[in-house]
Amino acid sequence: MEFLLMTEELRYYKLKYEMTKKLEELVIKKGYMQIEPQIFEEYDSFIQMNKRIKKEATVKLLDLDGSILILRPDITTSIIKHVIPKWEENRELKLFYLSTTFARNLKGAIEEKKQFGIEYLGDSSMKADLEVLKLGFSMLKTFGIEFIAEINNNKFLNILIDELGLNEEKSTQFKNIIYYKNQDALERFVKESVLDMDKPDLILNLFKFQGSIKDIKERLSIMNISTPMKLAIDELEYVSKEIDLIDQKYIRFDLSAISQYDYYAGITFKIYIEGIPSPILSGGRYDLLTKRLGKDIPAVGFTLNSADILKEVLKNYE
Repeated sequence: MEFLLMTEELRYYKLKYEMTKKLEELVIKKGYMQIEPQIFEEYDSFIQMNKRIKKEATVKLLDLDGSILILRPDITTSIIKHVIPKWEENRELKLFYLSTTFARNLKGAIEEKKQFGIEYLGDSSMKADLEVLKLGFSMLKTFGIEFIAEINNNKFLNILIDELGLNEEKSTQFKNIIYYKNQDALERFVKESVLDMDKPDLILNLFKFQGSIKDIKERLSIMNISTPMKLAIDELEYVSKEIDLIDQKYIRFDLSAISQYDYYAGITFKIYIEGIPSPILSGGRYDLLTKRLGKDIPAVGFTLNSADILKEVLKNYE
């Protein structure tokens, strides 16, 4: 952010400090402790785990030994890599961070994003998922920000992919189509692929399974879905029932709301505010990431784009 006057710049940093302190106080009361993630990632390792990330969007560097590194595009991966070698079994760990991610925009310039996030490790229950989701709500409500949360269960789509028998290449293609919500591409994919013909209607209508849980269940009632898929919907119904009535106005469910990262394997959420097309807060359960990195540790968390929330706070700051 650029400023014409020094007084404006100092006012901005004063508000930034006050906002950060409020966020820290909120999570510390819930038992979270601060951690500082590493800034570099091994390029090959990161891309191997996140095949749908555009390689040209990463910021690459060459190490002294000739290996390729990247400035971290994702803080969660960095933290889990740091935690796993030191993990103590049968315990819970609550962490928070204020750090930066790096990526290249469409013009090739490096963009830095300040992020405030939490990671809740060691609890596989849905109570942990709800704690994290509600904590995200609390952060935005603390600053009087109106928002809408899109909630999904990644298990549903992962089960569908398994039942369709899609290979890695087809799975990646399918997820990209869902991520960008491209109905034309979805229809071509179904037409060109050899798929389980019991499920074409389910696939072609994926973008319509959104709204309330009642709406989604009604639309799914005429579809041929398996028992594991039904259990995934039951988990979303549990979330819906556990959300306070006062917060019901903030949520909607969407079975096609997925992340660009492939490590989510449970309840996920994206939170939007008016005027900003990308989520201001996003996260969910990512047990799959810890498994890929060597240990089966239950994990759920989110990251908040602190620059965007600061802009919203500035609108009402006197």
